[in-house]
Amino acid sequence: MTETNHTISHSQTKRRMKSMIKIALVFSLALSAIGCSSELTAETSGQVTRVAIDRDRKVSRKTSSNKKRKVKTSVETEIDYRYSVNGRSYDGYSEKDGDVQRDFASGAQVVVCYNPNDPAESEVYSAGTKCG
Repeated sequence: MTETNHTISHSQTKRRMKSMIKIALVFSLALSAIGCSSELTAETSGQVTRVAIDRDRKVSRKTSSNKKRKVKTSVETEIDYRYSVNGRSYDGYSEKDGDVQRDFASGAQVVVCYNPNDPAESEVYSAGTKCG
């Protein structure tokens, strides 16, 4: 009986840990979607120099219980951008989940959050985003 209780307790602990990890992951993704990382505290304007859509098609293998193959397509928007800090120009690259080319059209003005200790470290965001 003690072993059974220990097994149930261990199983419950594993489920709780998985739930906590999922919550932490969702929270960190939400924070990154809201604004820049904590090191990218400085802000400047930038311009999109190239935008492209990357579609990745993945076909699952057939299994004996599943006669059909599933096709999953993921979409990312690749963004090249240029910005200046203290008179020096930098080129940046970013990938965003989904098709967000409307917010990052070639030639569009964007917000660039960068690390003041290393201005080459940056991320691009659509207008209205605050860095820090």
